[in-house]
Amino acid sequence: MASTDTGSPRAQLVEGLWQLKQVCEQQDDQGLRHLHFSTLMKDPDYRLEILHRASTSKNPKIRQLAGELSAMDNRDVLVARTNTSATRLSLNPDVTATQAQQGFVNISKRTQRRYLLPSLLTVLLVISASAAWLLRDSLGLSSNKVAVSGSLFGDNRWTADKHWLLEDIVYVEAGARLVIEPGTTVLGKNGSALVITRDATLHARGSIEMPIVFTSANPVGKRKADDWGGLVMLGNAPVNIDDARIEGVPEGDTRAAFGGIDPNSNCGVLEFARIEFAGYEAYANNELNGLTLGGCGSNTIVRSVQVHHALDDGVEVFGGTVDLRNILITGAGDDSLDWDLGWRGRVQFLIVQQYPGMGDNAFEGDNNGDNHTASPISEPEFYNVTLISSGNPDKYQRAMTLREGTGGHFNNFLVQGFSGELVDVRDEATVRRIADGSLSFSGLVAEKIGASGNGFFSDENGKDDDNGFPEAEYFASMDDIWLDSDAGLTSRAAHNTAPDYIPLLSNSDRARQVKRPQGEFWDEAATFLGAIRPGIKRSWVEGWTAFPEA
Repeated sequence: MASTDTGSPRAQLVEGLWQLKQVCEQQDDQGLRHLHFSTLMKDPDYRLEILHRASTSKNPKIRQLAGELSAMDNRDVLVARTNTSATRLSLNPDVTATQAQQGFVNISKRTQRRYLLPSLLTVLLVISASAAWLLRDSLGLSSNKVAVSGSLFGDNRWTADKHWLLEDIVYVEAGARLVIEPGTTVLGKNGSALVITRDATLHARGSIEMPIVFTSANPVGKRKADDWGGLVMLGNAPVNIDDARIEGVPEGDTRAAFGGIDPNSNCGVLEFARIEFAGYEAYANNELNGLTLGGCGSNTIVRSVQVHHALDDGVEVFGGTVDLRNILITGAGDDSLDWDLGWRGRVQFLIVQQYPGMGDNAFEGDNNGDNHTASPISEPEFYNVTLISSGNPDKYQRAMTLREGTGGHFNNFLVQGFSGELVDVRDEATVRRIADGSLSFSGLVAEKIGASGNGFFSDENGKDDDNGFPEAEYFASMDDIWLDSDAGLTSRAAHNTAPDYIPLLSNSDRARQVKRPQGEFWDEAATFLGAIRPGIKRSWVEGWTAFPEA
């Protein structure tokens, strides 16, 4: 690409970047096959990172281009908008907008001949981008929306004075950090998602007064589940499968990998945040959820998070040791909380509300679908959980399906209104977890379960999927399991848009019999059933959650 011409270095840099994109699409070996050309021109940090990666390529042509472009790059923004509604192309500060639009960029005849086709393509791309910006300006969007696509490197900060628009799957790359300020809104277009890759970090700490909101880019009133892909956080904590990859990310993309040997792995902070209308299907039987946690470790903070109207699962946890606290999942299209691949985290103060006619299980717990005895086994520990459904018979909804060898400890639950079973234990390996003590239940009140209102466990009708394990007899044998008993929840507990989750005081006598959580993570004073202290005037869900229908 090198030339002795004395034309515009900026124009030559733009043309060279276009050549680099073309070569990488055909001959890439460093994960550069999908370069974002407009971002190369607009973002000097992105350009620097790409040129650095290209300089280490095994392809000599890519290395040569990278070296020449690095020498030419003065870290300027090559295409920028002015503060007026008329957008000016800034390939060369000495060229007028009219000249730039006509393709006159003041380079020699020899250079013009050499780069005629790349120049025309470059100008067309620049004009196309400018037209899009002009359209945004005409709609009054440019002042408060920032479009984001591709990869994020280094330190990034998304501020509350802007709306951050995800245009595709945005990857926070290894070593990078994304800070999202309190009160910030992140909008997802169809097909987009935010993926915090392994070895990257998210710091998204909102507040009660200023929650962070991840939602659909569609107008209010026209939003729905599957409008965008949701939030994915990946880490290096143990999982029980080799070469683990997250669902919903294109096949072959190494940035989908998760899992490792560090149980303390830190995926970052997510606190006082709402995730709405997410969970699109990438391809058949492969979906993203509202919030996906893959291989995240115990130093990850996920606290005070609501996932609302996700197409697939509300929250899915793939292995790791991540803990969850003050979590609200409303209106999930499939399971509200789904786990597998050896998750061994702790959960306190969790509310699940499943809406009429949608959703499957409040909990779907798995260990490993291919190897039910794979280690580490899934064994999450729960305290203070409320599971609510309307009981609408149009959709068969279970409170818990436990299968594929999962363990788990379920303490201090209130369960109300599911049209299906209370608990369905499946597979011989899962039954063995009860025998060895890695699957247990304590302190559970349930009412209005099954089609009749007191059908807590279904007749398997000859379809024995649990080696003959009798759920009804097992639960009836325990003194601190109260079935067909008043859960103390009000009539508004299952309201779709204005729920009231605060229970009455009717369970106070039983609460004195339940286990008290012990340890630094737990609120040891939570000696009550369910996710919210009975009779309290203001619960932890107030002030930062919302329940929009569209």
